[in-house]
Amino acid sequence: MAHRLARLVYRLLKYGHDYVDRGCTTYEERYRQQQIKLLRKKAAQLGIPLQIPDLA
Repeated sequence: MAHRLARLVYRLLKYGHDYVDRGCTTYEERYRQQQIKLLRKKAAQLGIPLQIPDLA
């Protein structure tokens, strides 16, 4: 995490871009998509058909 923050600060200082906080919902959606991808991969390895309904 420290390395990620250091890279972020470096880019902000070097290129002069403003920091934009994407908020908690963006993080939660990305985490949800990662979990769905992981579940699909594991189900495929086990030969289990998996259907995840879209809640959006």
